[in-house]
Amino acid sequence: MHESRALLKKLAEKLNDQKIDQSVMIGFDGYVDSLYRVIQKKSGVENHFFSNISSFSDHIKTLSGKSGQVELSLKEIKIGGNAPIMSQAMGAIGFQVHCMGTLGYPNIHPVFDDFHPNIQIHSLANPGQSDAFEFQDGKLIFSDCGSFDELNWEKVKRRVGVSKLKEIYLDSHLVAAVDWVNLPHASNIWTGLLEEIVKPNGPKDKKFFFDLCDPSRKSNHEIREALQIISSYTDFGEVTLGLNENETNIVFAALENARKKESSMEEKAKVIFDTMTISCLLIHPTNRSFAITQKGEVRVEGKLVEEPKILTGGGDNFNAGYALGWLLDLELEERLLLGMGCSGAYIQNGRSPNLSELGEYLESWL
Repeated sequence: MHESRALLKKLAEKLNDQKIDQSVMIGFDGYVDSLYRVIQKKSGVENHFFSNISSFSDHIKTLSGKSGQVELSLKEIKIGGNAPIMSQAMGAIGFQVHCMGTLGYPNIHPVFDDFHPNIQIHSLANPGQSDAFEFQDGKLIFSDCGSFDELNWEKVKRRVGVSKLKEIYLDSHLVAAVDWVNLPHASNIWTGLLEEIVKPNGPKDKKFFFDLCDPSRKSNHEIREALQIISSYTDFGEVTLGLNENETNIVFAALENARKKESSMEEKAKVIFDTMTISCLLIHPTNRSFAITQKGEVRVEGKLVEEPKILTGGGDNFNAGYALGWLLDLELEERLLLGMGCSGAYIQNGRSPNLSELGEYLESWL
């Protein structure tokens, strides 16, 4: 981070002078997340947890053909889903947020009572359920997404109303559509939003942010179709697609023109970017982040949190921090630093930072 020290200090100072007065629209999922640590051994009532996924995996292998019990320790039950967690992060920063998702219907699920006051809820269906096993080196998420099976564009229109959708869209400076993978009709929703809300209102210089989530369960054809839908938004504003390291590998492999030889993460990202028609491809591995635009690539080294309080939602907080810098028209390097700062503060403290706390976390890097 040596080359970014001066920029970090300047960026932290910039945040002290900011007044956030913009609205954003984020959709379309929602979960109730139960976060667990996995117990490896016990000494009386003292728990010793599996520290990493590989050691837990080795233990599971020993149970093949024998069966066995795995004991869990519940950390918390919290707001879950890409849209709600990103909404919570942007609400904490200071944005007015329209969160459109599966938050409980006809009654909002009590877990979403913890939403930041800046968030307006527009619920579409009941939430999914996720059990996340957290380790020092990552997380395993087991989800029941059955409540999403009937959620399509027609249901979105019925639950929110076309006139209200148009009002929210026109009021929003950024529109984020996330969790394509777990919503069976996500492509239908994204296309419906484009055809019936975005296009009729013409180019508005909007900012559109997309996040696929882990596409390993999708076919190559479906992945390529999603990339085409995302590119179609370019006529109506700036478009950014965000991917983590695993997602980058999967999307790269799904492309018909993907080279079969071993490629670096940056090389794979460039192939994806060249396949699409978007303003920016944003990649956030755990130890760095980089972005590709028509002007080239910008890369910033990150800082790993040594003792994370939470891992589930780190990527969504990264997206929120990046969106903050984007909406403030900051330089690309500053946007990446804000993304990693927002994610790092969330992982370190167990909650999304407000603007002041984000500035303090950036200064702590120095």
